[in-house]
Parts: sequence; structure tokens; C-alpha cells
Amino acid sequence: MKKERVYLLFISMMFGIVFNIGNPIVPIHTSNLLISTNIVGIILASTGLGLFLFSTFWGAIGDIKDRNKVIGIAFFGFSIGQFIFGLALNEFVLIGSALVSGLFAAGVLVNIYSYINDNFENDYDRNKMLSYAVSLTLAGASFGYLIGGKLGVLFEDSIYYVFIIQAIIGLLVGVFIYFEKTNLIDTDHHLTRRHFYINMKQVFKLPWLPTATITLTFFISFSHNNVKRYFDFYFLDSNYSTSQLGFIIFVIGIVCLITNLFIAPLLLKRLHNLRILNILFLFVPVLLFLSFYNGTTLLKFYTFFIFYHFFMAIYEPTAISLMSKNRAVPQGILVGVRQSIVGLGMTIGLIVGGYLYEINNLYVFYFAVLFYIIVFVGFTIISVILNKEIVEYNGGKRYD
Repeated sequence: MKKERVYLLFISMMFGIVFNIGNPIVPIHTSNLLISTNIVGIILASTGLGLFLFSTFWGAIGDIKDRNKVIGIAFFGFSIGQFIFGLALNEFVLIGSALVSGLFAAGVLVNIYSYINDNFENDYDRNKMLSYAVSLTLAGASFGYLIGGKLGVLFEDSIYYVFIIQAIIGLLVGVFIYFEKTNLIDTDHHLTRRHFYINMKQVFKLPWLPTATITLTFFISFSHNNVKRYFDFYFLDSNYSTSQLGFIIFVIGIVCLITNLFIAPLLLKRLHNLRILNILFLFVPVLLFLSFYNGTTLLKFYTFFIFYHFFMAIYEPTAISLMSKNRAVPQGILVGVRQSIVGLGMTIGLIVGGYLYEINNLYVFYFAVLFYIIVFVGFTIISVILNKEIVEYNGGKRYD
């Protein structure tokens, strides 16, 4: 299983690198094309729309077909979308290519997480692998930003070259994954061989707990994607360079990597998932508010903003681990539904964020703070309900 572990972590890291190389120079690319911020929001949201519409689709396909080939095709399709994005000359082509990129990007994480949930039955091993996969994805994203930032300076006069380089790397990775032979198990694929439409119907059999947590995922995705994407614009509008942007995201990624390697597995071993989520979203809105309130400096970016990402880094493996404990529906469908809601939150969030940013560039971050407070209240209510159910069932014993 050691080879399979390394392979899954390799894919996770390459996902982070390939899918983020172009991000630091999107503000410059759209500015060169004289596109307003509210239209940029729609362009960015198109990627989220692709995630929303196709995450469950790719999860269901992975359940009945070869997950490995699905992941390879996803890399390939994303690369085509980014190639077109780099050569686009107007907002309509940018929107279309971003939609294509999101459509195929939806197939990667949903199948990586499903692979992990299917191949690691022991809770501790599964939680550790989820933490490692998320941390490698974040580390890869940091390297992607660092590379993209440096390339943005190198190709300052021909910025579209960065997207072409991104596409070439993605194509090479996709071809490698597609033809790589792995011993990873497609549990649902081998047990059921169900037709696609039958698999999709399992969406309507979700129990109340994953349904509730997936609902809160919308608010989290809405907020976190706005923070991530509009921070790029805010940072560059504050007269910092793409190279500086790449470096600060790289530092954040290293912090997230360390967090997921050492802290997240320890917390998941000692505390119930919902208890962790309660703690996280008690601190997240406070740290985000302090990052942007009453003026912004590099010192705040390297303190409060990094600590914000520290807590958010623990969220992803915790949420996926909570999903993995439900076996009422196939993992591809379950994780796919969650990723679809992530895409929905990203789509609506980035559109709304574009308008908020144009009105006042701080409003987008303050709105995220408000939604995180709603999430904290939501997880608190879920914890109270779940505790009550377990106390009644276990004769007084709580889950935590």
C-alpha cells in the first residue's frame, strides 16, 4: 500500500500545482483586456459553476468506471480550458474557457477523496491520508502560486505565456496519470457495477447529518473562495507585485502543510469531527476580521491572515472525514455532492464578491466574516442535536 499512498499524494500535490499556476496573473490578464471587476467575478464564478454542475457527475462516473482514467481525463480537459483562457481576447471566451476548466477540475479531488475513503477503512489511517492529501494539495497550490508569480514577472509583456506553460504541464501530468497502472481499489465499482443513472439517484438518500454539513459547506465555500481569489486582486491593487503575492501564498501553503501533517491528524484522533469544526469556526471569523479591519499591512498578512489559513487548513480533512463515516450512499456520490455544493458556493460567491469588491474592496472580506459566523452557529446547532440523539441512545453518554 506504500506505493499507492505515495501515488495518491503525488496526484494531490500535482493538482495543487497545475491548477494554481495561472491564478496570480489572472488580475493582470483581465486588466490588460480592460475587463471590469464585476465581470471578472462572473469569469471566476464560471469555474465554480463547472464544479457545481459536474462534481457529482464525475463522482458517479468514478464509482462505475476506472477512477484513475477519470482523474487523467480531468487534468487533460482542465489544461485545454486554461490554454484557451490564455489566448482569449474578450470576456465571452474567458467565461467559456473558465467553465471548461471548472467542468474538468471537478473530476480530480472528488475521485482522490473517494479513493482514500475506499482504500483506508481504519479511521486513523483514513484521517491521516485525508490530512496528507489536503496538505499536499495546499503545498502544491503554494508552489503553483510561487511559480506563477515568478513567471508573471518573467513574461510581464506576454502574460498569456503563463497559461500556455500551465496547460503544457497539466497535459503531461494527465497523460502520466491516465496510463499509470495502480492497485488502488474502486470499491463501489467492483461491488455494484451499477448504471450511471441509478448511482445518481443515491443523492436523494443522504441522511440528515451529511445533508446539514453539506448545506453549511455552501457558506464556507462562498466565503473562503472569495477570500482566496479577491485577496489576489486586493494585494496587487495595494501596489505589491505578483512575485510578492506568490511568496506570501507560498508561506501560507507551508503553514497549511505543517498544520495538516502534524496537527490535523492529532485533532482527528482525539476529538470528534464536529467538536473540531466548532472550534475552528469560533476563531476563523475573528482572525479574518482582524486581517482587514482598520487598514491592511504586510504584518497583518503574515500574522492574522496566516492564522486564518491555519484554521481553514484543518477544516477540509475534518469535513471529508465526517463524510466518510456515512456508508448509506457510495463515496463517489457523497463526496461528489459535497464538491458540487463547494462549486455552487464558489459560483454565487465570486459573482457577489465581484460586485462587492467594486463597491468597496473590503466589503467582500467583511461579508465572508458574516457567513463564517452563520457557519459557527450552524455547527453548534448540529452538535446539540447530535449530542441529544446519542445521549438518548447511549443512556447518557455524549459523543465528545
